[in-house]
Amino acid sequence: MATRTTRTTRTEGGQRVGQAELRAVLEARVRAAGAPRAPMPAVAVLMGFDPATFARSVLDFAAGLAADARRDWQADFTRTVYLVGNPANLAHRLPPATVSPDGQVAWYTCAPWARQRDLRLLLRKVQGELPADLAERCAVDVPESAAAPAPRERPPRHWHLTVATAGLSLPRYLVHVGHTLAEATITGLLAGGDRIAVRHTTDIDELPVQHGYVRVHQDIANADRLRAYAVLAEQGDVPHG
Repeated sequence: MATRTTRTTRTEGGQRVGQAELRAVLEARVRAAGAPRAPMPAVAVLMGFDPATFARSVLDFAAGLAADARRDWQADFTRTVYLVGNPANLAHRLPPATVSPDGQVAWYTCAPWARQRDLRLLLRKVQGELPADLAERCAVDVPESAAAPAPRERPPRHWHLTVATAGLSLPRYLVHVGHTLAEATITGLLAGGDRIAVRHTTDIDELPVQHGYVRVHQDIANADRLRAYAVLAEQGDVPHG
């Protein structure tokens, strides 16, 4: 069976990841979400898992949301339910909002729990571990339909998304990468034509001085601590191993 080589990520000129810094990032995310609203989760149905395909599916879905739906989803912290199924078998009875070009991933629009009842009863949640042969790197392009809430002219940017995979199951990976890309898209950080180089590493010990988005959540190894699971930074402000 194949194995993957991962490294601990450090940053040249970056700041050591401390609990105070992570707490500040988490609190900023809560403020950005605004006043709580009724739960409006999205649903993603996966027939298979490929990091690049999944990442692009998140970008396509988030970019296609109307302004009101973006606000509702952000207020619910871009909550998403990940289910196992074949999108082709669901398309007639339960048409999705978007489907990946290879048919592996379908996304269903953000809606109250009651409107997603059929899907949630029909399919089981994603479970299992990350593939042992998970590629260390992949790249995705942000769809042209992704535009900032207040349109602005700027050339396409090159981003690096570093994901800390130590201890992550497949569902947790989907959650952390999904939140990162969805929120970076609906807030306008990412725009059409941008390119993202994804790198998988063991841990993130330092943050770039300038970073666009940091995914912070409870440390799965210690519930009393926070951990950086993903960092999105422009090229030149990237964690180096």
